[in-house]
Amino acid sequence: MKSIIQKLLDFILAVLPFLKKKDAKKLKEFSDLVMSQYSFLMEQVEKVLKDYFELSDKVTEMHSEVFRLRQELKRALLEKCEAAECKERI
Repeated sequence: MKSIIQKLLDFILAVLPFLKKKDAKKLKEFSDLVMSQYSFLMEQVEKVLKDYFELSDKVTEMHSEVFRLRQELKRALLEKCEAAECKERI
């Protein structure tokens, strides 16, 4: 029981200096700085995620277009090779 009380007293003595006005002001300034940096970083992360998803959508569209064009090319080559004079005709 005594060790719990001693630990509690040690904790209070460790926190007590921060409760002084001078130290509390420094702690608040530091806390404000950390919060502003955190807010800035979160904005940057949101921008990166937005850009990533926009780019991902564009890449998906481009892949779809490439596959569509490949199918059109295959059809065109098949139609071309149906002609009797086609060299590639099997």
